[in-house]
Amino acid sequence: MHEVGVVDEAGRLRLLGTAVAGAAFALVLTMLVLSSFRTATPQVLVSVGLPAGVVGAAVAGWLRLRSWRAEGGYERVVMVERWVTDRHVPAEVPADVWVPRLQAQADQQVGGWGKIVLCVFWSAMTWSMRDQHGTVITLLLLGLWAGLALWSVLWVIPRARVARDMLRQGVVARD
Repeated sequence: MHEVGVVDEAGRLRLLGTAVAGAAFALVLTMLVLSSFRTATPQVLVSVGLPAGVVGAAVAGWLRLRSWRAEGGYERVVMVERWVTDRHVPAEVPADVWVPRLQAQADQQVGGWGKIVLCVFWSAMTWSMRDQHGTVITLLLLGLWAGLALWSVLWVIPRARVARDMLRQGVVARD
């Protein structure tokens, strides 16, 4: 894990959760596409769906590690998350360090809303194709879209708002 740093147990669980979500997404998406052309059978699930799930898990894990690298390593990611959770940046942290990191966290609000909008459209599209893909795949997809939207509503957007508020208060208080 070059340039990611030391990953603790919570980080390994995040990595595992990301891989599971990636596997689920790839599996459902593959089965959705295949069900347009042929009947989704257990043989198709095992021969095509599961390998797609393995690839999805690997890609999702790689993207998570890449994200940690881009943000300066796992330790820095956790440090910024702790600042947001505590709603406080330690006084010894210089502004040229904490301002860009909190700004990056605050900028995630746009992405969170984008995911919600996409989930609404994807859910409508999935529902409109329910006769073509069947009940099981329709419910799996609706669950996937609902999970993604809920993640944004319950985690991404509130944390981004806290970071934005911290920036507003912190820049004024420290200047």
